[in-house]
Amino acid sequence: MILISNSIVDLEKVIFVINFICFGIHLFYILFFHLRVSLHRNNNFSQGSTKVSIIICARNERRNLALYLESFLKQDYENFEVIVVNDRSWDNSLIVLNELAKNYKKLKIVDIPDNETDHFGKKFALTLGIKAAQFEHILLTDADCKPSSDLWLAKMVNEFNQNVDIVLGASTYEKKKGFLNKLIRFDTAQIAVNYLGFAKANLPYMGVGRNLGYKKKNYERASGFKSHYHLASGDDDLLINQIANKNNTNILLDKDGITISIPENSWKKWIMQKSRHHTTNKYYKLKHKAILTMQYMAILLFYSSGFFLVSTDEYWIYFGMFFCIKLCLAPLIYYKPFKILLCKDLLLLYPFYEFILLICQPIFQINWKKT
Repeated sequence: MILISNSIVDLEKVIFVINFICFGIHLFYILFFHLRVSLHRNNNFSQGSTKVSIIICARNERRNLALYLESFLKQDYENFEVIVVNDRSWDNSLIVLNELAKNYKKLKIVDIPDNETDHFGKKFALTLGIKAAQFEHILLTDADCKPSSDLWLAKMVNEFNQNVDIVLGASTYEKKKGFLNKLIRFDTAQIAVNYLGFAKANLPYMGVGRNLGYKKKNYERASGFKSHYHLASGDDDLLINQIANKNNTNILLDKDGITISIPENSWKKWIMQKSRHHTTNKYYKLKHKAILTMQYMAILLFYSSGFFLVSTDEYWIYFGMFFCIKLCLAPLIYYKPFKILLCKDLLLLYPFYEFILLICQPIFQINWKKT
């Protein structure tokens, strides 16, 4: 009995040490990477004259094009064009585009006819869009997105300069009723804080195609999407992972410089979307995979070991203390970015949403392997 008792005590100590180390690692990521986003200041704003091509790929987006495209065409900026690649649509998207083109000379349409024998993806459409672009500076967004203001274009362009070739913007989702909407918005904000924080720490590893800018020369130097053309995803994160570095990348986090998208309205669709995104992770640079894996494992082991410690007589108080520190830090560290991303209502339950997403990760992985 004494041996068993000693073994239990030793096990509790080991698990406590694991919990303590993981909390320390997790705290490091919060303070070293995420805090940088809260402290970030954008460049002093001034209306520039840089010529810009906005590229939007749209497949069967008739309704969204009718709702949102004009908000891009009406940006408070002088020198720009909007290229919409109609990607094999059969829902009369082309009719909507042609009607808009009558009123907006800035709108250029690239039409890819629907052909059931071809299986081109978004990367093919983007390739044609970039090829059609007149200007060196390119901004990407999606057909189901709308800019947060008529200064979106000017704000994004303002972060470019002679040395900065890539601007990582942020995007969020509309606030709607329901738990799924809260989880999607939290996940999106958390991902944004992560990749923006890494970029601020000179480790840019991804961007999102809903709000992303780069110079055409960088795309051409990378031979476009050639290295990952066989993947359905990766037109944004894998390209940025390939071409971004500490010297050529800047970020923008501004209430007038984000884009707002329509969230998925069913668990199945959201899980499929997240699973597709997981197909690109293994193609990241080794250093990025290592540091992101450590980040994920630290938070996973922190919670899993914490659940064990809660049942102990001696160590539950330490886990409770760590958890309270985390609970208090969340509003301080994440208030600014979450407010800009229209997610400040989620801060009080930050650990809860974080834990739910951890539980969901195996589901994303299983679905990814099935695809």
